[in-house]
Amino acid sequence: MPVLPQHVRHERAQRDPGMAVLRKKIKGPRPPAEYDPNRAAADALALAQSYTVVQEPLAVFELAAALGITVNKRPLPEGTSGYFRKTERGWEIGVNSLHHPHRQRFTVAHELGHYFLHRDSEPFEDGLLFRRENQINRKEREANEFAALLLMPAIEFRQAIGDGDIENVAARFGVSRQAAEFRRNAVLDQLPID
Repeated sequence: MPVLPQHVRHERAQRDPGMAVLRKKIKGPRPPAEYDPNRAAADALALAQSYTVVQEPLAVFELAAALGITVNKRPLPEGTSGYFRKTERGWEIGVNSLHHPHRQRFTVAHELGHYFLHRDSEPFEDGLLFRRENQINRKEREANEFAALLLMPAIEFRQAIGDGDIENVAARFGVSRQAAEFRRNAVLDQLPID
């Protein structure tokens, strides 16, 4: 369907207000019902750019702060990476301060995934139990996918894997080798077969 010029759309809208199409710039996350991890990550990256958050590697702690989310680094039980919850003061992400900085970045990105995708689920709290590896559910898979897309955007990531080895790619995006390998496999699975 061709896109009509602005003046034609305006004229049609004047004649029939039901035909009007509103387009807004992203001002914040859309309701979760409209979201999938791809769209949510694209919106998060657009917000990061609008807030002039460093893009590569993405400054996820800065993005969380720009969204008004408090991030607390503190020691958490073994096997627990983080949590996301609503407090009296607003949304809060907890990150295990004992983990490697790359793991902490992925955890914040994962918890931001819950913010964009699941925060309106009633009740929602990504607590310590759900961060254990043996308890993966649909919301956890979506948050992991969001985190990978946020930290390693497809276009930039495809260019990077074409240019160097996986260690350099991981360093470029500020992620672990394992995260970069998972993302590489997902990107390669999406490429068309010639």
